[in-house]
Amino acid sequence: MPRSVHVSGLSDGLREALVERLERAGAELVDEPEQAEVTIQIDGQEKCDIAIIPQGSEPPESAIVIELSDVIIPNGGRKWGNDVMTDWVNQILNGKKPVPESNIRFWVNVRDVVDAISTICLNKEEKTPNVKYRMCGRRAWEMEDVTDEIRVLWERYNNSINHSHTIESLSEVPSPVRGIHSEVGERPDLSSLHEVLIRSGGDGWHPLVPMRVSLMEMIASAK
Repeated sequence: MPRSVHVSGLSDGLREALVERLERAGAELVDEPEQAEVTIQIDGQEKCDIAIIPQGSEPPESAIVIELSDVIIPNGGRKWGNDVMTDWVNQILNGKKPVPESNIRFWVNVRDVVDAISTICLNKEEKTPNVKYRMCGRRAWEMEDVTDEIRVLWERYNNSINHSHTIESLSEVPSPVRGIHSEVGERPDLSSLHEVLIRSGGDGWHPLVPMRVSLMEMIASAK
């Protein structure tokens, strides 16, 4: 039998993506928490089975806490770190240069996030340890690499629809986005998340959506 799940809390792009993913996985979405085998709360402080909170928030007294950051959510508002990416895209699309920042970010697409949460939620084989799990991307990104890629993708799109490509514009092929391959001072500890996904029947924490795809989706949602 499919597991019955109640999802509550902040109504945003993350919640919409999670509900859609749970439905595709065969979960029964119920309106009342008393009817559910598993309760999930997004950005709230009430007790539940799985609490999803922004990084740095006070964790509620829930069995499992997932602390999220640097999530790319096309059409998803400004929560979970998506405000930064939204600002970069909007500024570049409007011909402006984003204000430089020195933060190293660990971007991950919302589809990878909800895939992982669904795997944990629908696991029936083993009891999930009641701890806080850090969730973000595995790869470190500097702002300059990401904004350069946004700019190139946007210029190529405009040249295509305006039939204005030149030899120079065609030769400026998007990277794959470079990212950071050297050592980063403080990487997030994703080992607990990786292990619990394996125990839940998954393949561990291996985000699959390429950065370029995420950026193209952000551009498409901003146009």
